[in-house]
Amino acid sequence: MPRAAWIAVSVALAVVVVLLTGAAFLIGTGSGSGSEAVSPTPPPAPQGAPGRLQMPLARDRKALMLARSSEPVLIGVAAKPGGPVEVGVLDGEREQPRSTLSFRVGGDRVEATPCGFGCSRLQAPVLDGRPELVTVAVRGQDEASFRLPARLPPSGTALFRRAQRTMRSLRSYAMRERLSSGVGEALTTTFEARAPNRLRFRTSTGSRSVVIGQARWDRVDGRWERSSFPGLSTRAFMWDGAFNARVVGSNGAARVLSAFDFEPVPAWFRLTVGPDGRVREAKMDAPSHFMLQRFGRFDAPIRIEPPR
Repeated sequence: MPRAAWIAVSVALAVVVVLLTGAAFLIGTGSGSGSEAVSPTPPPAPQGAPGRLQMPLARDRKALMLARSSEPVLIGVAAKPGGPVEVGVLDGEREQPRSTLSFRVGGDRVEATPCGFGCSRLQAPVLDGRPELVTVAVRGQDEASFRLPARLPPSGTALFRRAQRTMRSLRSYAMRERLSSGVGEALTTTFEARAPNRLRFRTSTGSRSVVIGQARWDRVDGRWERSSFPGLSTRAFMWDGAFNARVVGSNGAARVLSAFDFEPVPAWFRLTVGPDGRVREAKMDAPSHFMLQRFGRFDAPIRIEPPR
């Protein structure tokens, strides 16, 4: 599993983790500068992307985007009212052979046709008046089931925009993150962030670091070592730039959003947004990158100073 950064920008939190811990993870950069713009509609299709998951239906504004993972296998769907349903299956970053896949809709087996790298298309009348269960079997045993509602869930664009504005306005927050490639042990990292550019974190491997503006300190052999750093923004989040947001459920008073993004790689997001617009939990499923983030201590008196 390659440990390379997917985004070459210096303002994203991803760069912090890539440079300081060696763990690459996805963070959207459609609005990483801290502006309040979001992408409620899909970007233009990339030209020539061999070896990269293709989901043509994901660019439809009425598509419902959902994903399941059995690490390292990622299974994502794009469903449109009345059909079709597109299913993307990757084992790590490799295309899963179609000969190893089978599909059922409502209990009936459905034949699939190719729709691009890693993509299979099912002709089935979903989101068209009654709930349907779409089941994907990999190698005859690894299954993922998607319970599609009777109708297309309501748009979550307004709630997504509110969550973007709210999270970017925070003075401070804490976050606990689990990151896995699907191979080997997952990396757990605890972050404390202070706007606009102060970050402190500790990983499950024992690494400790502090970043303030364009300076960073790493704990090495019992001493703090200072070095230069390109800079970061605590107002950038991994779901920046996602689109096709839909309200797919609730968790108490919180609402659950699904969303999707193509860049820098195809990724499905699931955000739990509280009544105050703050994101409590964010989940991402992407090829070889499975991430769960839990947020708290919003606007707490977090002080981050140069270590001594």
